[in-house]
Amino acid sequence: MENPKPIGWYLKEADSLITATFNSTFESMDLTRFHWQVLKNISVHGSISLNEYYPQVARFITPETLQEIVHTLTTRGWITFHDNTCRFTDTGAKAFASMAARQQKIQEKMLEGTRLEDYTHTILFLDKIIQNLKTGI
Repeated sequence: MENPKPIGWYLKEADSLITATFNSTFESMDLTRFHWQVLKNISVHGSISLNEYYPQVARFITPETLQEIVHTLTTRGWITFHDNTCRFTDTGAKAFASMAARQQKIQEKMLEGTRLEDYTHTILFLDKIIQNLKTGI
């Protein structure tokens, strides 16, 4: 690779393209990458507390955006929202399964031509940068 760009460029470009691809894929459902992330977290954990979930996504969305996402998913009957906790309804679990099939295609395209080791090394490398910078200069 001749004259590579700074790492920050690659990080932002990848994130921007991932968001655009998710948004385009879920556009027909009037959903975004961030709707997917809420649903994925409910799927993984059984439920999510917004008090615990929001700090994980605060760099990417505002509290108002998260409330809009929850409102959209609640209005559709996909999740219940009680005591600041989101859970799937039966309808939501089925909708998530449909979205998961679409997400799998995105994942396959993103990782096309790579190996699991490439992904693992990249994550470890980025985590090391994060840990190094958290300790300060």
